[in-house]
Amino acid sequence: MSYTPTADDLLYILESDGERFSAPDRRQLESEIHKALQRRQDNAASGLEETVMRAWADRWVAEGGNGGQPLTESPLPPSPGDGEIFDPDFAAACVECKANEPCCLVSGSVTDSTDDTRQITWPPADIEVDGECRKATTLLVVAKEVEGRHLSAKVKAEWDKPTCQVGHLDRPSLTTSGLTEGQQRLDTTPSEVALGYPQFLNMSLALKNYVPENVLHAVFAMDAILAFQSTLQGGDGARFTPNQCVTDHAMGQTLRVIALPYVNLKGKLEMASRLVFSTAGISANADTKGTLEGQFGPYELTSTQLAEYTANTGQALEDGNQAPGLIGTMASIIKTLDHFVADGNTQDQSSPDRTQYATRIVLSQSLTFQPEGVELTPVKSSPDLQLEIGGLTSTFELGVTGRLDFIDVLAMALSAGAGATAVREARARMAAGEYVNATLQAYLELGAKGSLTHGINSGATFLLPAHGDPDAALEGLEQDFEGALKISGKAEIAIEVEARVWVITAKAGVSGSLHTSWTWTVRLQDGERQRRQDFEGVKVIYKAEGKIVVESSDGDAKQNGPELSGEASEEQQWNDLFERVDQDIESSRQSAGEMNRERGENDLGAEGDHDEEHTGRWEEMRRVMRNSRGESDAKELDIWEPREGTWQTY
Repeated sequence: MSYTPTADDLLYILESDGERFSAPDRRQLESEIHKALQRRQDNAASGLEETVMRAWADRWVAEGGNGGQPLTESPLPPSPGDGEIFDPDFAAACVECKANEPCCLVSGSVTDSTDDTRQITWPPADIEVDGECRKATTLLVVAKEVEGRHLSAKVKAEWDKPTCQVGHLDRPSLTTSGLTEGQQRLDTTPSEVALGYPQFLNMSLALKNYVPENVLHAVFAMDAILAFQSTLQGGDGARFTPNQCVTDHAMGQTLRVIALPYVNLKGKLEMASRLVFSTAGISANADTKGTLEGQFGPYELTSTQLAEYTANTGQALEDGNQAPGLIGTMASIIKTLDHFVADGNTQDQSSPDRTQYATRIVLSQSLTFQPEGVELTPVKSSPDLQLEIGGLTSTFELGVTGRLDFIDVLAMALSAGAGATAVREARARMAAGEYVNATLQAYLELGAKGSLTHGINSGATFLLPAHGDPDAALEGLEQDFEGALKISGKAEIAIEVEARVWVITAKAGVSGSLHTSWTWTVRLQDGERQRRQDFEGVKVIYKAEGKIVVESSDGDAKQNGPELSGEASEEQQWNDLFERVDQDIESSRQSAGEMNRERGENDLGAEGDHDEEHTGRWEEMRRVMRNSRGESDAKELDIWEPREGTWQTY
C-alpha cells in the first residue's frame, strides 16, 4: 500500500537521516518544506505539497532510506494520543511511559549565569508569598550586557537528558520565547541563552541626536526600575516550557525570567538643550554638566556630554515616544512639534535654506536630575531583586517660542472655493519669484510654561519580588510626582490677494487657552505614575470675503506673507547654552502669560490703537462682513482636529 508523505514527514527525515542528501539538496529541501508549511493556509495551493514531498521521499528511498523500500506509512514516531489510554503503537515503543507522569524530563532548572544560587526549577519549589504557599516559577535577573539592540542578561537552562524511547528527535527539549534571538528550541543541556530589556536601545537610537546619551541612560534607568510593576504584570520576559511525550502539571509548568537593567546612580546632572524647528529643517544643541557618577547596564555614566544634530522637517523621530517616564515625554514633545511644522507648511523642502523660513520654533529644555544612592542588585539564593534608594530630585522645564505656519492646512480647509484657489495660486507665484500684491499669513504664535517634578525622600531598601503583589513592593516609598507642560498658541490670520480679502478668525480654545494648546500632564494615582497628552485642536471661523479699496498710506502695494527673506540671526553658538536656555524659558513664560491675559478678546472686534492705514483696513473688513453675509452665516472650519488623551500608567 502506497503512502503519500507530508512536509512533516520530510522534516523528520531531514533531521533524522538528512545526511543521505548533499548539502545543496538539504538546503533546497528545507526551502520546499518551509514553503509547503506556509501554503497550508492557502487551500488553493495546498495541493502542491503532495507532489513535491512525494518526489523528495522517492529521492530519499533511492539513496537507501527506509532500507530502499517505498514508504507505506508515516516515518514519524507514534504519539501517546489523547486520554488515559495510550496509542497501541506508542505503548509498544515506550513500555516505561505511564499516563500523567513525566516520561523522560523529570527535573530541570533555569539559573542566573552570574550566580548559581539564583535559580527556579522543575518541578517548581514551594515558597511562601504573603502567608500563602506558592510555586516559584519566576526569576528576576539584572541586565549588564548588550546583545544586539537589547540590554541583556544570561541564564543557563539544563535538565536530565535521557533520550526519547519512541524516537522523537525534538524530545525532550525546552520550547522558549522572549530571548534576544527570538523563539528557540533548546535540545542540548546545558544551554546558555540571553534575554533582554529591549525598550532602551530602540529609544536611545531615536533620541540620542537631541538628548545627550548620559541623560538618556540616567533618566531612563530611574524610570525603568520605578516602573518594574508594569514589566512584571505585562508580557515581558523569557519563557521556558518542557517538551516531552507525557508529562504532569508540575513538569509542564512554564518558567519565566524577567530582566531589569542594572542601575547605580549618585550625584547631580544638569542638561540644557535647544532645538530649532523650521520649514528648512531641524537643528539641535545640548550640553550637560554636574557630578553624576554611576552605571546603567554596561554603560559608565559621566557628567558632561554634548549633542549636535540636524535633520529634515518631518523626520525628527520615528520612534521613542512610547518609552516610559520623562524620556517618553521629551520624545513626544519633539515628535509633536516636528509633525505640526511639517504638516502646516507643505512647500518643497528638498533644498533646505536656513536663512529662509515660514515657520520657526525654538524648543528649549532644562533638566535637573539628582539621584542619591540608587542601586539595583540581585538577591543571593533568591529569585528577587533589591533596590536601594537614598533619594531623588528631578525637575524638567521647557520653553517654546516662535511661529507655527499653517497656511497650507488653511488652504485645504477652505476646500475648492475661491479662497483656496487664490491662496494656492499666490503661493505658487511667490515661490516662482513673481511679485504678488498679497498678504498670506496664517500662523500660531507660541508660548509655553510649566514643569514636571519628581521627588523621592526615601533612604530605604526595597525588595522587588519575583512573586506576589508588585504594587505592594514600593508602598513605603515617599514620592511626589506632578506637573504639567502647556504649549499655548495664538492664531494670526490675514488673507488678502490682489485687493480681495477673506475674513477668517480663530475660535477660542475650549480649555482656557486663547486659541489652542498642547498639554502633557503627569500625576501619582494610587501609587502609580501616570501621564496623558491632550491637544485642543485649531478651529477657525470663515466669516466673509470681498474687495478692499483702501490703499496703503504711501501708495505702494506690498507683497506680504510668511517670513521668507530674513536672516536667521538666531542660528549661532553661545558661550553658555545653559544661560541661553534659561532666557528662552523665561521669554516663553512671558508669551504664554500674555496669551492668557488676552483670553476672550475678539480678533476683529477688539478695540485698540491703530495707525491711519490699519484703521481704514479694519473699517473695510467690517464693511465686507456686512455686505457679504451675517454672523449667523459664518462657517466653522477644522484646521487640526482635537485629541483628548487618556491617563496611561507606566
